[in-house]
Amino acid sequence: MGWLYNQISLPETIYRAWNRVAANDGRSGYDGQSIEDYSFRLEENLRSLSEALLTGLYKPGLLLKLVMLKPNGKERVLLIPGVMDRVAQTAASIVLYPIIDAELETCTFGYRHGISRQGAAREIDRLRAQGYRWVVDADIRNFFDSVDHDLLFTRLRELIDDEELLNLIRSWITAEIVDGSNPRTRNLKGLPQGCPISPVLANLFLDKFDERIEKEGFKLIRFADDFLILCKTKPNAESALKLTESILDKLKLELNNEKTRITTFAEGFKYLGYLFVKSLIIPTKMHPEEWYDKLGKFKLRRKPTQPVIHDPDNDEALSTYELETDQGEKIELTKEALEKTEFGRKLLEGIGKKKQSIDTFLENIARQDAKRQKERREALRKLYSPILNTLYLQDQGCLVRKENERLSVQKDGKELTDIITRRIDQIIVFGNISLTTPVMQFCLRKEIPITFLSQHGKFFGRLEATTADHTEIHRVQFLRSLDEPFALDIARSIVTAKIHNSRIMIQRRKALVHDRNGQTGKKIRDHLELMSSLEKNAKRCKELPALRGLEGKAAALYFELYGLLFKKNLPFYSETFKRVKRPPKDPVNSLLSFGYTLIHSNIYSMVRSKGLSPYMGYLHAEDKGNPALVNDLIEEFRTVIDSMVLYTLNRGLLTLDDFYYHKDKTGCFLTNEARKKYLKIFETRMWQESKDGYTGRTLNVRRHIEKQVGLLKDVMTGRLEEYAPYKLPF
Repeated sequence: MGWLYNQISLPETIYRAWNRVAANDGRSGYDGQSIEDYSFRLEENLRSLSEALLTGLYKPGLLLKLVMLKPNGKERVLLIPGVMDRVAQTAASIVLYPIIDAELETCTFGYRHGISRQGAAREIDRLRAQGYRWVVDADIRNFFDSVDHDLLFTRLRELIDDEELLNLIRSWITAEIVDGSNPRTRNLKGLPQGCPISPVLANLFLDKFDERIEKEGFKLIRFADDFLILCKTKPNAESALKLTESILDKLKLELNNEKTRITTFAEGFKYLGYLFVKSLIIPTKMHPEEWYDKLGKFKLRRKPTQPVIHDPDNDEALSTYELETDQGEKIELTKEALEKTEFGRKLLEGIGKKKQSIDTFLENIARQDAKRQKERREALRKLYSPILNTLYLQDQGCLVRKENERLSVQKDGKELTDIITRRIDQIIVFGNISLTTPVMQFCLRKEIPITFLSQHGKFFGRLEATTADHTEIHRVQFLRSLDEPFALDIARSIVTAKIHNSRIMIQRRKALVHDRNGQTGKKIRDHLELMSSLEKNAKRCKELPALRGLEGKAAALYFELYGLLFKKNLPFYSETFKRVKRPPKDPVNSLLSFGYTLIHSNIYSMVRSKGLSPYMGYLHAEDKGNPALVNDLIEEFRTVIDSMVLYTLNRGLLTLDDFYYHKDKTGCFLTNEARKKYLKIFETRMWQESKDGYTGRTLNVRRHIEKQVGLLKDVMTGRLEEYAPYKLPF
């Protein structure tokens, strides 16, 4: 197996590729599987793809032919691969990109990182200012459908000495095409538009064209198959056009005469979504950030003494606009010309009817565009996260039925809500809620675990499928649990991480403590010093019982300080806070216990998804019904809940009115409405991201949990020598 092919197949490359594919979204291929569908079993899907590539068992799927209508009414043919193939091709693009990009000329702006059409616009203006006023505005006829495969692979072999990779690329671009009820055909010519591998190959195929044009002294600006050649005189432009035809002929390509012409900046021309008129650039579509910041040189602005619009209250006077560039050049544009572009129409509306200044108009649309982009990123991040999309069922007395591909939540004969089953990875049921037999059977078939809790959050048990065979890893896990030195190493790592995280939690928030006489500050310093000493002792501890004792001492010190972090005006503030579990006696303990239960359920599901047994651990004693491994792993993540509870109460997100006590004062619990609030707070916390010290990636809490379970599994199976626990950074 060649080195480049191996790099494409690596799990980390496949994972990076998935992130790009998910961010680009896109429609389903011939198999009908959407990005969202693929994400529901993401870990399994990506692992299978990586293994198939590494073992040579990977076979590309079919390409779905899709005919799209362009705004001008002409057709555009797309060939859409399935999601799996898109991930594989994107992985290949990631590996190939630096090799091919190093070959490309600076005149190439399409499909390159950090280089955009805005940069192309700046370069065009720079050349115009240097006197290159004549323009060959050209386009290659059906470029992507006309690329000769023999010429392409001749060029590829000049850069790549990896026959397996070349065969893989050939299999992608010659895959069978499905076109409705028509017979299947094979793509024997061209690069399929819609395939992630095509853009990087297109740039490489045209690189020789770029080199020759530049070598002859002409100024080329190329974006994919759409290019300009800038010249200082008309004869030079005519020579450049003849040379272009000659070079393309050798590449078995030809110009699109309908779209090719010689023009000037004075006449104006459109390129890459911009209208170029003299020294002015107007985007034909709404890309306000390009006006507001990135192309500041071309901002529209009012003259201090003369408005751009001569008479805003006179419709007839609005027929002509006088714009002025930073160089003082005056350019007249008709209302008709502006209305041909989306940007122009918005501009007319903003500075006409609303009578905004142009700067205000640009600021507003830039702000709106930034907001839309942020919302889209957030939606994609949540939609395509493969980690535990949780359905919480908590309205007492409800009945959950299955209706086709949805779960219907009903009460008193009325439907409260319905949920698409594809978006559920686990279900958590609180209290008196009924699930029909078809619902439970569906969840068992789809391997969706159901966790049953009391209304107050006490764990009762889980309903989950037993179809998966993880005998081999369970055998390894059992033998490892009997290996005392190994078990002690894992337990030491977990305890030291827990003490470390507890200490960092207090250090970060000790400024919250109100200390009038200095005694509280001394207590904090003394306790932190003791915790640091216990952490060092834990690293050297030789026996498991002694290690558990060190953990208990550190926890007692931690909770003595933890209670001091709450605001003194809270009704449940206490300088002598104690952790009380069953039942919790106050709001703080109530939220801690409930939060630990929720994150415990998430860790349990992650442990099961990795094929591990939750009942064989290293730190906690194994007992009937006790998920020892889950109890081990939760120790690293307790401060996630501790900080969330602190934030919730100090910020007043929940108050004393959100809790109630049993009549005999034996327990403090959340009200029904408050529990819903707390679940939202919990889910928000689980989405918060932080940098992982082990991988360097930015991960949310569930991703951190997934990573830790994966690391522990790798240490058990011998893939890694040492377990690196989850630690908060200093």
